[in-house]
Amino acid sequence: MKKIILIDGKWDMNSPALQYTLKASKGTDTEIAGIFLAADSSKETIENARNVLKAARQAFDSEGVGFSSYVVAQDPETFMKKLNDLMPASLVLIGDAKFTDEMKKGGVSIEALKEKFTCPVTTAEAIAAAHKEKKPAKGINWGKFIIYAIGSALMYGVFFPEIDMLNKKIFMTGTVLGGLAIMAVVAVHAWTWGNTTNILPKLFKLEK
Repeated sequence: MKKIILIDGKWDMNSPALQYTLKASKGTDTEIAGIFLAADSSKETIENARNVLKAARQAFDSEGVGFSSYVVAQDPETFMKKLNDLMPASLVLIGDAKFTDEMKKGGVSIEALKEKFTCPVTTAEAIAAAHKEKKPAKGINWGKFIIYAIGSALMYGVFFPEIDMLNKKIFMTGTVLGGLAIMAVVAVHAWTWGNTTNILPKLFKLEK
């Protein structure tokens, strides 16, 4: 079974980190190990964090996703021990959580976690940015394709078979009109056939 470790300081089910985790694990053999990174170790803070995690558990359970959770205060040794105990994992995702100066001095930072663990360690912001960079594949405009295809068919099926006659009467007459006609035909043919061939890779799914 795969495991995603999600570290968050609020555990809002509508946040990008939790929504991504839910989508990534739903319908797969993946469990979620949640760490609530509490602001302090006071009894009130810990109790509130546990109540929030209970609500998160209900949300994950309703989607059929295995979920275990832990409340960890901003103590580097305790945090790293819990993280090590939860390994191995397929991904460590850091959501709405900020490491204090004490945590950073104790060797807990995103960069340090990336160096320590072999699994990917990333943030919700990094995942969102990666998705934005991916350009959505454009579909085929069938209307334009049909028009260009008809135009190409007419060029090859009707126009070019008569090219000898047209050369004698228009194109090869040595006149200004003949020269303009040649340029117009070349431009129209290039535009029509070029647009047709531009759509063909999409049609046969050959476009990268």
